Amino acid sequence: MDAELPFAFEPNPEPGAAPPAPPAPRDPAWTGLQTVIVILFTIVAILLVSVAAFLMWALAWRAEGTGIYPHRMFVLVAISLIGQVGGFAAGVGFFAFLLAGIPGTRFWQAVHWRRLPAAKIASLLLGGMGLMVSVQLLGHVLPVPNQVPMDRLFTPRTAWLLVVYGVGMAPFFEEFFFRGMIYPSLLATFDLGFNAEEQRAWRPLIRGLAGIGLLGAGLWLWRDLLLGPYAGGGRIELGVVTLALLAALAMPGIYLGAAGWVANRLAAWRRPELLAILVTGFFFGMMHAAQLGWSWAAVLLLVVVGVILTWVRASSGSVMASWLVHTAYNGTLFLVTYFATQGFRHFGPGVN
Repeated sequence: MDAELPFAFEPNPEPGAAPPAPPAPRDPAWTGLQTVIVILFTIVAILLVSVAAFLMWALAWRAEGTGIYPHRMFVLVAISLIGQVGGFAAGVGFFAFLLAGIPGTRFWQAVHWRRLPAAKIASLLLGGMGLMVSVQLLGHVLPVPNQVPMDRLFTPRTAWLLVVYGVGMAPFFEEFFFRGMIYPSLLATFDLGFNAEEQRAWRPLIRGLAGIGLLGAGLWLWRDLLLGPYAGGGRIELGVVTLALLAALAMPGIYLGAAGWVANRLAAWRRPELLAILVTGFFFGMMHAAQLGWSWAAVLLLVVVGVILTWVRASSGSVMASWLVHTAYNGTLFLVTYFATQGFRHFGPGVN
């Protein structure tokens, strides 16, 4: 019997044989860590652009004879929307920059922005309109408050700004981040789990965020000590948060190990798509919670909307599909508001 060789020779390909096919690109092309970095970058960009817009307005208002200040709510809404558009656009650009460094990755293909036939587009737009009507009907059954903080932004002077943003811009940005970027990342995590190598890659970010959190806690405590015991209160809560941040700074593996255990148990359930759809929808609803005054019924309705939008994205394989439903949903909502307020003129007492 011949001795087994410690290596093997690959046979020479036959003349004219096709070269072996390249390996299939990773889907998603990015990692969960990169997803979180892009989200953090976007949040910081929104804050910076908002501050820059406010400073530019303040300088213009203080210039003699400009007369810019009279409508405070209009200025507030305009600055907020400028900050969101600029920050979201910066986040998309940063994400595109990251993907450009991955060989063989094309931006629109990577985020699953796929064209759809005209008949499909029409059905998705109708579906978005029907979804909005259904949510409004459910709102009459659940204890949704008559007015939420978001409603106070609507005035005769700000309504059209909100229409342009809410129909023309917000659906694209939200679908890009939630259904184009976050959903595939969650799908991969719930399918493959969260292994030890990935956990090690997260450690610098966890330590960095813990350090920033400790700096903020220290500043808060310093302010409390300077202004007296009634300045901020909540010292017990602050102490608990500080201890948690110290543990994250010194031993991030504790938190990452716990997250890995949970992710791996969920991955063992073998329902990655269902879990990714539900969690993405939950995040979508919670992002709007402050705008809804943290009303559980109103937030729940938006979680349902987020789940349906993510299901549309998953079943169609295209972010364009969920974007169309989202755009039709928002557009129908604004159209109903337009007629209910007689052309954005009557929003109730005290609104001008």
